[in-house]
Formats: sequence, structure tokens, C-alpha cells
Amino acid sequence: DNFNGKPVTHLEYSSYPPLALQTMLSIARSVKQKHALTAITMGHRLGVVPIAEESILIAVSAPHRQPAWMAGEEALEMCKEKVEIWKLEEFGGDEGGVWRANRDGAFK
Repeated sequence: DNFNGKPVTHLEYSSYPPLALQTMLSIARSVKQKHALTAITMGHRLGVVPIAEESILIAVSAPHRQPAWMAGEEALEMCKEKVEIWKLEEFGGDEGGVWRANRDGAFK
């Protein structure tokens, strides 16, 4: 609910869906093969997402618990690093917001 002490009122996600979906599919296929998963699905919300609500869903199934946990964490980190989704952190007051790409890099 804050970034560097500044209150964040909401997040807004934007993407180029054809490219983002291809990247997510590539990540899912890679993680599924690497961890011998039975299945994996990934989804990311777009548009305004209120603070404290989920923005991403990753569900995995595997014959054993440890590969499933590892795969879920890896898929999340890869999604944050590679998927073409941009986030606007909107601050309260007159300050406006900051667009961020992938990890934590801010657009200027």
C-alpha cells in the first residue's frame, strides 16, 4: 500500500496482449517440462487493481509437492521478469503515478 513511503491508491496494469500471452505460454511450457508438472496455468489481471487484491494467478499440479512449489515460484519470478505487462503505481494527492516495466524499473 506504499512505495518508498508514498501511499499507493491503486495499481493499473497494461499490456500488448498478443505478445504477453505468447511469453506467458512459453514460460508455462518451460516450467512444466523442467519440473515434470501435470499441468500449469497462468493469468494476469489488466486494468485497475485495488490495493491488496491479487494481480496474478499461477496454478500448478504435480505428483509431488516440492516440484509444484518450486515451479510456482519460478513461474512467478519469470513472469515478473519477462512478460510484457506494465504497471502504473498511482499515488495519492497531486503527485500522480509512476509507470513500471517488468521488475521494478521505472519509466521516465
